[in-house]
Amino acid sequence: MAFAITFTGSTPASAHFLGKDSVDDREIRWEDETRYDDARKHAINAWDNSSLKRVNIAPDAWNTVADLEWRDSNRSDVDWDGLWKPRSGADAIYLNVRYLKDYGKTKRRGVAAHELGHALGLAHSYRGQLMVNNTPDRGSLTTPQSHDKADYHTLWG
Repeated sequence: MAFAITFTGSTPASAHFLGKDSVDDREIRWEDETRYDDARKHAINAWDNSSLKRVNIAPDAWNTVADLEWRDSNRSDVDWDGLWKPRSGADAIYLNVRYLKDYGKTKRRGVAAHELGHALGLAHSYRGQLMVNNTPDRGSLTTPQSHDKADYHTLWG
């Protein structure tokens, strides 16, 4: 199940929430199975920085339960380059090699950071924001912007 919600105009910030997330007790414990480690590391740093640090995003350990898996996919039958998917057990962020192999580092980082935004419970937002609906509209954005941050703080304090 993919989430594709687009809002325009003066939609209130509360409209940019999925109603689902990968957060468990204010943390996301993740496992890594992707070749795009640089993009994953960047995404985590983008959302887990001092101005947003309300949800701890940390690697899974022997004594924790994974909330999120980073996985590669190679799908030519879909039009998404990244996808956050809630599942029973650990949720997943799929990075589609079919498209990402042709992207530069900045665009891959933007895709990973956008999908981690979904794992944090954020839905699609406005042009000029990391959480905009599609990759071309996101351009070279790789970090949360003002509205992304406002939505994050509304959800997590």
